[in-house]
Amino acid sequence: MTVKTSTARRTILGVTALVSAVVLTTGSGLAAPPADTDRPWMDTQRTAQERTEALLDAMTLDQKIQQIAVSRFNENDTGDPVVIDRSGNNAYQSGVFPPQGTLPGCAWQDTGRQIRGIDELGIPTVRMTNGGTGVKGGSCGNDPQATGLPSTLALAATFDRGLNLEAGRILGEETKAFAHQVMLGPGMNLVRHPYGGRNYEYFSEDPYLTGVLATEQVKGIQGEGIQAQVKHLAGNEQETERWTMGVQVPPQAMNELYMMPFEMTVQDADPASVMCSFPDVNGTYACDSPELLQDALRDDWGFDGWVMSDRRAIHDTAAAIKAGTGVELDWAPQYYTPERVTAAIDAGEVTEADLDDLLRPRYVAMIGYGHMDGPYDRFRPEIADLDANGVSARRMAESGAVLLKNDDGFLPLDGEPASIALIGVEWFAGEAKMSPRSVRDNNENVETAYTVTPQEGLENVIAELGHDTRVTYNDGRDPEAAAELAAASDVVLLMIGDNPHETVDRQTLGFPPIDLDPSRDGEDWVEQEPLIDAVLAANAENTAVVLKTSGTVIMPWLDDVPAVLEAWFPGMEDGNAVASLLYGEVNPSGRLPMTFGATEREAAFATGEQYPGTRQDTGKPGGPGAYGDGSDQLIAQYTEGLEMGYRWYEANDEEPVFAFGHGLSYTSFDYDGLRVAPVDGNGGLDVSFTVTNTGGVTGAEA
Repeated sequence: MTVKTSTARRTILGVTALVSAVVLTTGSGLAAPPADTDRPWMDTQRTAQERTEALLDAMTLDQKIQQIAVSRFNENDTGDPVVIDRSGNNAYQSGVFPPQGTLPGCAWQDTGRQIRGIDELGIPTVRMTNGGTGVKGGSCGNDPQATGLPSTLALAATFDRGLNLEAGRILGEETKAFAHQVMLGPGMNLVRHPYGGRNYEYFSEDPYLTGVLATEQVKGIQGEGIQAQVKHLAGNEQETERWTMGVQVPPQAMNELYMMPFEMTVQDADPASVMCSFPDVNGTYACDSPELLQDALRDDWGFDGWVMSDRRAIHDTAAAIKAGTGVELDWAPQYYTPERVTAAIDAGEVTEADLDDLLRPRYVAMIGYGHMDGPYDRFRPEIADLDANGVSARRMAESGAVLLKNDDGFLPLDGEPASIALIGVEWFAGEAKMSPRSVRDNNENVETAYTVTPQEGLENVIAELGHDTRVTYNDGRDPEAAAELAAASDVVLLMIGDNPHETVDRQTLGFPPIDLDPSRDGEDWVEQEPLIDAVLAANAENTAVVLKTSGTVIMPWLDDVPAVLEAWFPGMEDGNAVASLLYGEVNPSGRLPMTFGATEREAAFATGEQYPGTRQDTGKPGGPGAYGDGSDQLIAQYTEGLEMGYRWYEANDEEPVFAFGHGLSYTSFDYDGLRVAPVDGNGGLDVSFTVTNTGGVTGAEA
């Protein structure tokens, strides 16, 4: 295998590495209108830069101010409030396009993720959809039917550029079908500690792996004519008090770890936009920081796109404008209001030319992607091949699963067991496990055309093999009944997991109780730890544990079971993917993109000072919520420096439970013929070697 390299150069742990160059295709595929002599910025014969300057010259100050903030929550294209009505059929799918709302078929603007257009200038409304595991959460209440991809951690565990490119392509294609122009993703913060509520949205604890795979996803998204927005720059490694907290990061760690994936992706994939983050980074809020958004992002890395804040991440009007935050995302504009921006201009803190500097890169991108000339003014579900995308989603889930333990070849299941007990809480064993969505504490994600439950997947494979095995499901509400089923079964498949989400971090690295229906005020809790104990006491020696988690978990019972498979959040094809792996129809080839440690406190989360931080009187508001509660500010100290993730274990000669890159297979591989040669002219290395499958099972090696 030969690793081809380009001149995009990185230095990691003293070793120079090179990443692949990007060929980016833009354009919406929509026909451009004829030249408009009264509006020269609509003349397609001019360059994007020429058209942008003509447009800026024609705009009034009020129009420019309106264009640097998203619309108010539940406000339509004309600025009128919209009454939310969730009743009726999904107009996107039925093809019935009622006239109300922001778009034909868009009943109301729900989440405040659109920049209202200006009809008289030909500026279309810009609509954004959110998330890296499926298209949802855009500017329309009628969510599209879309593909439920595995979690980003699962995609990272594939260590596969091609599959991540395909994930980006699916997100871009389905965003375009939904008449949106911007995909808010991928998320590129590092998995600094295992408590992060959004770790499943990120790639890895390793900056290079994150940068390489995020680059592929951006290429895939933008290759479909959709603008990607990489996020969250920078220091956004926890959800606890995310709106008000601060981080103190040593310069070397900031540059070599937390900024590096963004630098790689900016230089190798040319993302259209960047989202700046919530935290107060080394004394300055990220979206108000010229050090982050000018010195590093633009001057050092050469970024020429536009910047948008995370929701409620701006803290000062003039500072954010001067730093280069081009769009304020909030439930309603707070700092980029006409009153505040005009006051800043009158006070001499900013100028109209500063507003031009914010708008210029966004308009250049809109023109370059065809979004100015062919506004997305209708849904086009016919352009998304959901069947083919579902096949890809299954392949991703299969390729990302990691076989952590397999004593005495317990897996794959062979022979023909008469009975299988499938045991676990509904979200993990009774349904396809989706990635949690935004702040929702449930197992809902995108509007998929179908999902495959674990029992359906097992029965599909059993039927294909011509077996007569009986699969019985127990939902774990009664541990005693689950134990009785386990004791009476030939094989037990115990599926357990967690369900963190945005705005809160995990409270434990164990297996938390699950509230299946929060609307019932805690009456539908299912405890997992007593269930695990009961099942393993009944039949541990014949139990394979399937983890569906957001990352590291502590498993005190690990020595008692013969096999453990980490499936992450597999998405809509959960049942088929996991069953194929358990039965050996697919050989597991995933590798851990993060370290599985042994305790609740070690590495970069060894102390409370490191995570979640300690309160300090900084003069800035602290506490939970968007505006804090009057507490002192919570400050997380990244005192571990470069010793984060696997680096800490190596530096301190500590043995983790499962190391970064760990992953077993049903077959074996030999490596030989290693060659390392310098690449003339760019300081890189050309690395090649031969991988040989020496076992008796077809398999892949990342």
